[in-house]
Amino acid sequence: MRATNPSSAHMNDRAVPETAAARREARPAKAPALSLTLLGVGGIDAALRREWSALGAAAREPNPYFSPWFLEPAMRHLDPYERVKLALLRDIETGALIAVLPLTFQKGYAKLPLKHACVWIHQHCFNGAPLIRAGFAVDAYARLFDWIDTRPEGAVFLRFSSLPFDYETHMAMDAACALRGREFRIQDYHERAILTADNSFDAVMRAAMSGKKRKELRRQERRFAELGDAEIIAVPPGRLVGDHAIDDLCDEFLALENAGWKSTDPGGFPLAQSIAGTRFFREAMKAGAEAGAVDCLTLTLDGAAKAMLFTLRTGAHIAAFKTTYDEDFAAYSPGVRLLIGATRWMLDGDGQRLDSCARQGHPVVDGLWAGRLPIVQINVPAGRVTDKTLLGTAVALEKFKIGALKRLNGKGV
Repeated sequence: MRATNPSSAHMNDRAVPETAAARREARPAKAPALSLTLLGVGGIDAALRREWSALGAAAREPNPYFSPWFLEPAMRHLDPYERVKLALLRDIETGALIAVLPLTFQKGYAKLPLKHACVWIHQHCFNGAPLIRAGFAVDAYARLFDWIDTRPEGAVFLRFSSLPFDYETHMAMDAACALRGREFRIQDYHERAILTADNSFDAVMRAAMSGKKRKELRRQERRFAELGDAEIIAVPPGRLVGDHAIDDLCDEFLALENAGWKSTDPGGFPLAQSIAGTRFFREAMKAGAEAGAVDCLTLTLDGAAKAMLFTLRTGAHIAAFKTTYDEDFAAYSPGVRLLIGATRWMLDGDGQRLDSCARQGHPVVDGLWAGRLPIVQINVPAGRVTDKTLLGTAVALEKFKIGALKRLNGKGV
């Protein structure tokens, strides 16, 4: 999959309208009536975890960041005041779980006192796609719009952040808005690199690197190997749960991260900047390993880790989660070598998509992986005319602020 970049004229305001036929095709033959309940972390039990896990496997847009093994530890450790609630959408007739997403309420937006509900994105979460059963996206979004129309806790709009916005999601969001007589607004848009399984490893590398770059990388690899026994080790989930292997890997990762630039740079989202962050990481990685959803790639030298990458998995969809490397070996490009190792590992295995989860313009990953996935922030107003007007004013102010910040950072608008 390679998503196209819609024109800025469309993306800056709302989604491109689809035909009526396309809207009909996006919905089940019989639209179900859906209930919506909000649940705190203390209300999560074993039965819900089983339903939730099954839903994640059946979702059209897989998102390991909203899987129970990842989201529950995040709610427990990164939301100390328990402001985040789990939204559960069920088919009223059958009781089937249709959608799950974490929601929280905020009191202000763009310097205006606009209360709103938003999908919870913490600093260690890089995908805000709700888990929605395939075939039910339009009705799930429409039910969320009905809910925001009740102005829960005074909220006048609903925000989706870090939302992967491929064609099908785009179409479902537009169709749901059409059903409820409103327009959504795309507040922010960027693209991030993804790797798809439609090319061989050699083809990907030829497209990504010139002969000169490949030659320089091979030279660095030879020099690194001269220092000792060098190896890239891919540890699949099945080997992470025995003999405390996952605990040892977490220890190694945190030691590497704490020794480098990430330990002091908030932009690097260091885990050890708080005890809660470290506890979340350990608990989530252990639960993910037990669920068969965590992989780890390690570049070693004489058995010692010099670069590490944790990835999260939902079936054939993989997401890069956390990476770090020993800065004493920066001259040998350990991060690049590990990313190339991940490329080979994914293409030689059963993966279909590897999401970099990297920021826009990442100097390494953007050059290696040619695929691009649109990522958006979307705001949807409640149904009253005043709500739409207030949101429109706030959006204009926020766009001005974002544009000014980008210009100051030298990135343009």
